[in-house]
Amino acid sequence: MAAKTTALIAAGTVLSFEDPNKKGTYLELNEVTAIGSIGVQGEFVETTPLSATTRTFISGLKTPPDKEIVGNDVPGNANQEKFLKLASDNATVNMKAELSNGRTGAFVLALSGWQINKPQGTETLQWTVYGKQSGDVSWTTKTS
Repeated sequence: MAAKTTALIAAGTVLSFEDPNKKGTYLELNEVTAIGSIGVQGEFVETTPLSATTRTFISGLKTPPDKEIVGNDVPGNANQEKFLKLASDNATVNMKAELSNGRTGAFVLALSGWQINKPQGTETLQWTVYGKQSGDVSWTTKTS
């Protein structure tokens, strides 16, 4: 898919994880409904000397986001079951988010459990996997 020149909605985004048994093979999580922020946010370190009356700062370390990946619960979906098992095992996995505008972010995700979300009569049954992005994101963009 070629990069777009106008803003697009997120529909069409594909989230996948690397199969721990087949390096380089990514398995799609086609029931995911939310993936959270992707990237890093910088922190700042204060450098204000006592003689100053206005604070000064420098850039500090960048912090990756906590993740809550949400998906429709479809028991028997092989990729979903493998991902939930990895979350139960607190595994660390390689992830890839292919956004609908042609940008792809690859990142490492440390997983830490999952749960079935509160069942409600008019909504789909969903799960949430918890994790923390580890390190930076490798961004690529497809061009035509």
